Amino acid sequence: MTLRLDHLGLISDTADKNKDLADFFSRVLGLEVSGDAAEGYAEVKAGAITIALHRGAMIDDVAPLGGTLLQFSSEDIHADIEAIRARGGKIALEPTTTDWGTTSAYVAGPHGLLVELSTANT
Repeated sequence: MTLRLDHLGLISDTADKNKDLADFFSRVLGLEVSGDAAEGYAEVKAGAITIALHRGAMIDDVAPLGGTLLQFSSEDIHADIEAIRARGGKIALEPTTTDWGTTSAYVAGPHGLLVELSTANT
């Protein structure tokens, strides 16, 4: 299993909260923000890490909505999900093909932590 931290995601429950986060990173911290947070997704360039600002997630039962999403790239998402399941992990979303060209899966962690594994579709 080879996972690499790809993004740190912050999940907001409204467009206004997502935009407030983008404005904070851009205006207050002076970081580059791309995308449209008010429309649901933006990325903050923070050195070696990207902070992804999400309005919602691909699953409905993220509780409480608003929390931390760690995004890892995976070389073999199906094998990684099965290894996580075998270790007792709770799979919140089975590997799913997205509209933006990846296959993603979610693993539920403690205290509202959500981990996304993704791989680019070729």
